[in-house]
Amino acid sequence: MKYSFFPILMVVALLLGNHCGLAQPQQTATNLPIDPDTKKIMYRAVVEEPGTPVYLYDKAIGWFGYYYLTPQSVYSVQDKVNGKIEGFGRMKIYYQDEQAGIRRDAGQVSYQIKLELKENKYRFTLTDFNLKGASRFPIEKWMNKSDQSYNTNWDSYLYQVDTTMQRLISTLKEKMKPTVIKKDEW
Repeated sequence: MKYSFFPILMVVALLLGNHCGLAQPQQTATNLPIDPDTKKIMYRAVVEEPGTPVYLYDKAIGWFGYYYLTPQSVYSVQDKVNGKIEGFGRMKIYYQDEQAGIRRDAGQVSYQIKLELKENKYRFTLTDFNLKGASRFPIEKWMNKSDQSYNTNWDSYLYQVDTTMQRLISTLKEKMKPTVIKKDEW
């Protein structure tokens, strides 16, 4: 009976390659939205959506409950009368520990989220991104590759922030759409 060790060696090589992080290229964020006045990262858009400010407010509160595990810890302003919701969200970031071959916790980024609701439209603003720590560390510093303390992980952190904010925006837009009620006609 002859056995071929080539398939076994290929499987072992693939497993070791993935475990060591060799199959994972360094991800970088490109074209982060920078506010020209404040020079800070800012995601902002006005979205046309049918509904009164009260209806859109209720939809937004529903989205907060969908997106955040504990939305009450996010809110700093809930103003249904004036159509405004503000708060501070948080997200974890990670780095790849090449020696151990695992993903490790790199900290937590906090950000300000603001929703302003008007007749048939709303505006969202995501800004003031800071690495949480003993003092505020604006993540815009991670964009400066000429900084003496530049770390190659900063590109990955910016990528993680960008992809998380893109996902946040897409779920917000989806959940803010009018609810379609289907009639059961049989």
